[in-house]
Amino acid sequence: MTSSMRIAALDIGGTRIKAGLFEEGKLLRTDEADTMAKQGAKVMLQNAVKLLESIGPFDAVGISTAGQVDPNTGIIRYANENLPGYTGTNVQAFFADHFHCPCAVMNDAYCAAVGEGTDGAAKGQADYICITYGTGIGGGVILDHQPYYGKGGSANLMIGGLITHPERRDPNDPFAGSYERCASTAALVRIAEKADPSLDNGRRIFARIEEANVKEAVNAWLDEVTVGLLSILHIYNIPCLVLGGGILEQPFVLAEIQKRIRASAIPGFQDVTIVSAQLGNQAGLYGAMRNVKEKITNQ
Repeated sequence: MTSSMRIAALDIGGTRIKAGLFEEGKLLRTDEADTMAKQGAKVMLQNAVKLLESIGPFDAVGISTAGQVDPNTGIIRYANENLPGYTGTNVQAFFADHFHCPCAVMNDAYCAAVGEGTDGAAKGQADYICITYGTGIGGGVILDHQPYYGKGGSANLMIGGLITHPERRDPNDPFAGSYERCASTAALVRIAEKADPSLDNGRRIFARIEEANVKEAVNAWLDEVTVGLLSILHIYNIPCLVLGGGILEQPFVLAEIQKRIRASAIPGFQDVTIVSAQLGNQAGLYGAMRNVKEKITNQ
């Protein structure tokens, strides 16, 4: 592989598909389109092909995608109802056959984690965990520069599935009492709306952060965020936590999390580095690019 190889990257989400073109590790251009996932996996993949064709010729393609992805085969082991018909799709073979070039596929949370490690907030770190707070909570564990997926039936770890409130467990709802349900930005909005129904998004919440009832709601949510992070920190004894999602663009949030972790961590764990992700919604593109580049290099 030459340093001038052009690599396309694709980030397939439930609502939008993003594409990027890289050369020598530099992002040259991007484009995006609606996923149109509700029309089924076939339509979604056709939209992805058109998007890749629009950004110019390339020599390899890296894919970041929602769903449980077998990193060895590029097959979607499981995708929820937001991506109907996607479970069982061999995404790697589909794009490799269509474009006649090398292809590698990785779960989107892990792609974001890889991207932050190679080109973002965790650059230079061999071991770190990247956690993204949005409508849900996703994350990727990187150990010795490599993604760690575990060895169970799932193709990925489920950081959002950490149980932080066992008293809320419901046999009919596997996410009841989970970190995702209690500490996502969607959870923050639910907490804030109890104080004031007009606080229906993060921007409105933080515009009024100096109001006592709003700050109380945010602090309650920060307590939930901290509980999960403490458990993850104590289990993995990780030196670096990278926290992403639009909510982490609020300096108040990162500073409060850092303060709470250092105050509450078991002695010996307080010196963890906690940083905000740097690449924003392009992290998945960077991770997908690095993933296929490594695959080519190792062949």
